[in-house]
Amino acid sequence: MSSVTISLGAAGDVLARIALLVPFHGADAIWGPSCQYSAVMAAAELNAKGGILGRQIELLAADAGGDPAEVEGRVRALLASDAPEVLIGVHLSSVRERLSRAFGGSLPYVFTPLYEGGIRECGTFAIGDTPQAQLAGPVDHLIRSESAQRWFLLGHDYVWPRKTHAWLSQHLTARGAEVVGEAYQPLSEEDFEPLLDWIEAAQPDMVMQSLVGSACLEFNRAFARRGLSQKILRLSGALEENTLMALEPAARENLYCASSYFSSLDTPGNQAFQQRYYAVFGKNAPVQSVLSISCYEGMHFLAALTAQAGSLRLPRLEEAFRSGLWFEAARGPVRLKNGNVVAPSYLARAGATGFDIVARFDS
Repeated sequence: MSSVTISLGAAGDVLARIALLVPFHGADAIWGPSCQYSAVMAAAELNAKGGILGRQIELLAADAGGDPAEVEGRVRALLASDAPEVLIGVHLSSVRERLSRAFGGSLPYVFTPLYEGGIRECGTFAIGDTPQAQLAGPVDHLIRSESAQRWFLLGHDYVWPRKTHAWLSQHLTARGAEVVGEAYQPLSEEDFEPLLDWIEAAQPDMVMQSLVGSACLEFNRAFARRGLSQKILRLSGALEENTLMALEPAARENLYCASSYFSSLDTPGNQAFQQRYYAVFGKNAPVQSVLSISCYEGMHFLAALTAQAGSLRLPRLEEAFRSGLWFEAARGPVRLKNGNVVAPSYLARAGATGFDIVARFDS
């Protein structure tokens, strides 16, 4: 699938064209439909309030799954055929690096999901959780409450897991915990048996898994088949609701996730968001997660940023980004300060029907 046009403005409107880059195939495609639904809802809400800078929004969706070079080709084709003025991406950081090199400085690029931090790419506006914001509180809690002293770090072999684990290794050492193993798996590889041998031999208290999508499913299933889920805790930074729904009960045992959002979050903002979402799309709509609601929040962030800048020109947008702003999020209003979102993080445990919130940690 190369692109889909979702026209939300009235006929004759001067349109603000936004390229929505979400995965339609590959390891991360499992959350693609949820992303599209949340983006359409956000665009409709914004259009009802006047759109972007007084212009109605038109969404142009392109497949951001798979090989980064191929994603770049799809984006180039979309730019040539439909001339979007903004890119909004919910995809892997390896894709973001490729797109930032290819298009950085030529048009605004809003990158919304959790990421490794430290972005200095021209024209790229990252609003997702960094490792410190996402993991510091939950990791400290698990060290204290579950005596998680020995950690095994497992991730896919690209920039987000590696940089996240580099930060986590330093954090664990400072807390008196120990990293007893570290391994990385290609995105295309879903045979985890050799890694399970390594994990068993290392005897960790906790496996930190920075795996995405379908591979996250396969690892946790294989982990349970070995009987390891009964005696070794697991923590994920990217296990979201769509993935959790596909896991069998045994694979959910002793499984935790750290995130700034869960669909089960009991806040006035999230309750109102959930009510609007299912009223619009029906009770069988794809479940929302931290990755897909980042799509919704990216749209509202863009509206707030352009309103403050009064323009889509990059220098003015970057100045507004640095100065800070508030924007509407699924969890309620969120503040951006010094280029980082200020919001609580949560630790949740996998339950029978979803995530059960264990603790909240304020920034």
